[in-house]
Amino acid sequence: MNWDIIMITIAVISLLINCFLIWYVVRLVRELVSVSSTLEELFVDIKSFSNHLKAIYELEMFYGDQTLENLLSHSKALMEEFIKYESVFDLTGEIKDDTAAIEEAQAITQE
Repeated sequence: MNWDIIMITIAVISLLINCFLIWYVVRLVRELVSVSSTLEELFVDIKSFSNHLKAIYELEMFYGDQTLENLLSHSKALMEEFIKYESVFDLTGEIKDDTAAIEEAQAITQE
């Protein structure tokens, strides 16, 4: 009879711990998805900024301006860094191959 009580107690404690761990993992996954979405939005914003900056730089009035040229190269370097880490933080979409990310960064740099 003592063994029955001990086994039931252990089973209940195990059940409680497992329920807590499942709740905690679900909470962590939701947080990771939220962070991934936020980083994806940030990546889109940086890409948009880089394209806008490039369009301004190509205007006749600003073409050749050294400050804009440095800002454009800095934004491209920033985009390359984001592309390197995009596959790490992208939890909601397909995982990109590293070679595809590098090719995308090179295409942006050459623009």
